[in-house]
Amino acid sequence: MALPRVVLPLLLLMPTTGPAAAQQAEPIRLVVQEGGREIGREEFTLEQGRARGAPGTTLTAGARYPGSKPSTQLSAVLERGPESSIAKFQLEVEAAEGTTVILAAGSGARLIVRTVAAGSESGRELPGGPDVVLLDDGVYSLYAAVADLATPAGRRLTGIFPRTGRRASFTARRDSGGDGGGGNVRTALSGEVTGTLITDAAGRLRRLELPDRNITVTRQE
Repeated sequence: MALPRVVLPLLLLMPTTGPAAAQQAEPIRLVVQEGGREIGREEFTLEQGRARGAPGTTLTAGARYPGSKPSTQLSAVLERGPESSIAKFQLEVEAAEGTTVILAAGSGARLIVRTVAAGSESGRELPGGPDVVLLDDGVYSLYAAVADLATPAGRRLTGIFPRTGRRASFTARRDSGGDGGGGNVRTALSGEVTGTLITDAAGRLRRLELPDRNITVTRQE
C-alpha cells in the first residue's frame, strides 16, 4: 500500500534503520493470543547499535492481525540511546482505512510525537525523560524496554501509546530469581499496566501476559 505523499519527505529525513543492514539478525517470531485464541503474529529483531554506528539498541518489528490474510499490518522501529533515551520511534499502520505513520523522538524532558495520515498531519509534545517507554497494543516486542528499565525494588514508569494517545503509570519489578535458569528474567508489572513479562539473556521478549486484556504473547520456538 502506497504511503501518503506527505509521509515520504518525513521518511527520507529519517536515518537508515539498523546497526548493520547488510547482516540482519534472524528474526524472533511471536504468537499473539486473546483468550487462548490466536489473533496475530509478530516478528522482531533486537540488536546492539543504532544507525550510523551510534551506541544504543535498535528494535525492528512487524506484526499482522490476523496472522494469515491480515486486515491490519504494523511495522515499528525503536532506537534507544545508551542511557535508554528514545532516540527514534517510527510506527506505520496499514489498515483498510489507509496508512498512518507515527514518528516520535525524545528531547530532554520532552517527547515530540507527529502523526501523518492521508490528508492530515498533527503534532504533540508530551512529558518525556528516562522513565518513559513507548508501547503499542499490537507490537508487543516493545515491552522489552520495560524489562530493561525494571529494578528488583520496582521502578515507576510511564507508558505512552502513541497510536491511541493513552498514558499509563505502572511499576516494573525485576525478579532477581529469573525464570528457571538459562538467563531468562521475569518482570512483574503492576498499576495501570498489569502482567508478567519474561525476557532472555539478550533482553528479547520470550513471553508476555496481560491478564486485564486477556492477552498472552509467546515465542514460537
